[in-house]
Amino acid sequence: MWELLTNAWKGWMEYITGGKFAALLIAALLFLWIFREKAQKQLLYYTSLMTALCIFPVSSAFFMKYQTAFYDYQWIWSLVPVTLTIAFGATVFLTKYWEGYEKRRFNKLFVTLFVCAAILLCGSAGAIGWKEQALSEKSENAAKVLKLLDADKEDGEICLWAPREVMEYARAVDGSVKLLYGRNMWDKWLNAYSYDVYKEQHIECYLWMEAACESGELESLAGQEHTNGEKLLSGIDCARAAQGLGVNRILLPENMQKEALLQIEKALGVQARELGGYYLLVLQ
Repeated sequence: MWELLTNAWKGWMEYITGGKFAALLIAALLFLWIFREKAQKQLLYYTSLMTALCIFPVSSAFFMKYQTAFYDYQWIWSLVPVTLTIAFGATVFLTKYWEGYEKRRFNKLFVTLFVCAAILLCGSAGAIGWKEQALSEKSENAAKVLKLLDADKEDGEICLWAPREVMEYARAVDGSVKLLYGRNMWDKWLNAYSYDVYKEQHIECYLWMEAACESGELESLAGQEHTNGEKLLSGIDCARAAQGLGVNRILLPENMQKEALLQIEKALGVQARELGGYYLLVLQ
């Protein structure tokens, strides 16, 4: 429950950081409450209630639980008619302003353009743009590694298995790179309306790789996060499974224990070398 509350609060902070439509919505509601004799009361009451529930961490955590883990926090705002309420509030405001300045056409035009500009400058309704994400430190580091990997490749395609921070941006940097699994492995909402699921081997490979990034060990109990309970995951078994699934490039984290790395090299019959803060294994 505490995790849900934390995610709800973080989601709200991300929502208002990416755009200012939430501020416009609250301003529109405040104006409509002041002049509620001209407002559509059903719209006003419903929007006010749902806005409060989406902001308050306890109720927003309930909504997130109801919509399942497939969707992130921002999707609960589909319950709130944000665009409609902002447009209606702007219409009521301009109508009242025009009524007071019937003979001053220039003033009416100026204020109307100002309101339109304010709405346009408020951003993207809380959605963080792809370009903004692409400039993050993680994506820059991933881009450097992937460029080194691309320069190192011989003829043929690359099928990559790597830590999450590399896999997340791989396709954005080089669309020709194939991946053992994609972002929908950890961003569950991307699986919405999809009936395709990953095989158990894919899930175990993902869990082991993320555990290895934390501990650098060859074996882990990361499987407890999924339906396979307390199953012990072996790095060698996962590496062989990945190879069987078509992977020909494996990037292991730099903090891998030397003994664990040697065992994987021996099992796969290849020698690892350093590449941009990772260990690269090239499989035949």
